[in-house]
Amino acid sequence: MNEAGRLTERAPWGLGEEITVYRQTAGRESEYHLFFDNRGLLVGYIGILYEGLDLAGQPDYAAWVAKQIPTEFLLPSGASGRSPGLRSGRLYGDQGERVSARAIVIPQKERQLLFVESNMLTSYAPLLSPYRPEYLRRVLSPSEAAPRPVYGPADSESRDYIARQHFAKGEVAHFGLCGEKAVDVAVEAYQRAIEIGLSEPLYQAEAHHRLGLSYRDKGLLPQAVASIEASLKIRPAIPEVVNHLGKVYALMGDKQRAVEAFQTAIGLKPNYADAHFNLAEAIEDTQPRRALTAYENYLAYTEETPGEQERIEKAKKRADALRKAGK
Repeated sequence: MNEAGRLTERAPWGLGEEITVYRQTAGRESEYHLFFDNRGLLVGYIGILYEGLDLAGQPDYAAWVAKQIPTEFLLPSGASGRSPGLRSGRLYGDQGERVSARAIVIPQKERQLLFVESNMLTSYAPLLSPYRPEYLRRVLSPSEAAPRPVYGPADSESRDYIARQHFAKGEVAHFGLCGEKAVDVAVEAYQRAIEIGLSEPLYQAEAHHRLGLSYRDKGLLPQAVASIEASLKIRPAIPEVVNHLGKVYALMGDKQRAVEAFQTAIGLKPNYADAHFNLAEAIEDTQPRRALTAYENYLAYTEETPGEQERIEKAKKRADALRKAGK
């Protein structure tokens, strides 16, 4: 954004701001749309290379593309620019836990040309798709075309879009996608998303669920229960949410409700390893035989699951202890 002599344009983007930068990439004229939230955090970018970049000269990028499964699509009217023979493109995508990447490649004779590429925090991926007419129509456009309009999501001023921006901001803060977790920021962001109103039940339910987990992290357990229960009123049969409700009850010392929640989660998803482990811990003192079965179920469903080694070892030790005590 600060390169000397580079043309930049600024425009509102819902809660935040979109900054478009015009520059050269590998000797090709291009434009980059940078998206910032209302804290000034860069949450994603979409780059457009007007005449394409031959992937034959970009081995690392070509190797990434080769690992993805493409989605074929037809180019919108007006997108073929100076090469009217082009009719279709390929959309490649890689969704990571933290960052997601997208690329649009258009075959031209024997070459694979990259025209649109993007990277963004995964929680913002539904809001920042490079597969939009306002971006696709820029490919193969003369680089000297002027004036260049600022492009961005056409619906970025709608209430639902702004609510989803708040939700995405909450996700970044809740999971610490850009450093340390920020629980207070997450609580405020999820609250604002709910207050403004999310149109899709999936987002409505998940906003209440995430708000509940954020309250839990702050130690506000009654508020956590209320929020998670609000989520279950919208989508009542989600085992992960029921399991989280049980864990909050367990933190409150309400073992009966915790056990009921864990059993409900297992009923909804019999191979739900986390719920089996939580159930085992909740009933180990009062129902050791059932707890042993629950630990054994947990071990059967996890096996060599990455990231579970510490709990696997704990479950093995507790199961061995229960077996010895039962002899």
